[in-house]
Amino acid sequence: MSLIVRQRVGMHDESLTHSLQSKNIFKKKQSSSKCHQKKKLICLVSVPKSFKEHVYIKSNVELKLALSFNPDNCLGALKETPCTYNYRVSRTDQLDDVYFYTLELLDQPNYSIDQIIHLLSHKQDSHAIKAAELVQERHKILQEYTLQPYISNEDLLEVEKIAQEYPYQCTIQKVNKDSSSLSQRIVNEQFYNLMGVSREMMLNHLHETKTFPSIFDLGPSLKLWCDLSSNSIQQFQSFETYINTYEGAQYKCTIEQRQMFKRTQVNPNQIVFIEFWLFKVDEPLKSFLMNPQRIYQNQIDYFNKKNTQKEYEAFLQSMKYKQTPLYKNKNPCGYKELTWI
Repeated sequence: MSLIVRQRVGMHDESLTHSLQSKNIFKKKQSSSKCHQKKKLICLVSVPKSFKEHVYIKSNVELKLALSFNPDNCLGALKETPCTYNYRVSRTDQLDDVYFYTLELLDQPNYSIDQIIHLLSHKQDSHAIKAAELVQERHKILQEYTLQPYISNEDLLEVEKIAQEYPYQCTIQKVNKDSSSLSQRIVNEQFYNLMGVSREMMLNHLHETKTFPSIFDLGPSLKLWCDLSSNSIQQFQSFETYINTYEGAQYKCTIEQRQMFKRTQVNPNQIVFIEFWLFKVDEPLKSFLMNPQRIYQNQIDYFNKKNTQKEYEAFLQSMKYKQTPLYKNKNPCGYKELTWI
């Protein structure tokens, strides 16, 4: 069975199990002899920020667009991935060496396409006009998704078999007639190692910042966002770009793209858009980037530990966890666990 289908169906089965095991608990009323403290009513007034102060742009269609970045969310030289711009991680699962991050949309105001285009048109960036055009193109997903063919579980399994040979990232996006939103972000261990990040570093960074590191250097300029968005919208089978690393270096990489629409296993009326990006790096660069010694050096730098043989042996031992049947960290960020998606 496809790992994606297996994990998502498993989440649904767990929600059923929890509901069957739950029961009502009736508490006795407290004695009236106890003293009752007076309650005070405090009025809190929330003043919304003006639009220009927002770092990330949220609309009824998932754009993964930022006009600047938060330096506090960097992991080494890696900036934040767009998958956590308007989301929080509600759950973390692991099947073999694949991580499943379930995302929950933050309760923030949406801005209309006209507001976003107006903002971009007044931004001092040579790629602002192109960005506005791509925002309009992305909104077409709401009109076109019903016309797409839907893949089967067997087809999805075949894509996953190909993907497991490479570092990859995958996003699952729920699409409805009125909106689209991210549901899950999926990556394998090779993907993090390509950036120079270990499992321990990634989980610690997620716990501390509630964000994921990005393999792309998404800075204040809109150029790279335009390039990546254009390649996605035009559904290129492959394209070349530069990837960023924990150390701050950049390397040329070929990305092979797989896009597909699928009816969900637990709700046939829900359509999801699945996008795989497979990262292909030529030798000898690939061997250099995937070298355990490199990952180890970055880890001791991140945790500020001494470089000792004992520390290195412990690191190598931690790399052997990959074949565990099922790993779960239900509260990696202190957020609530969703019942099912």
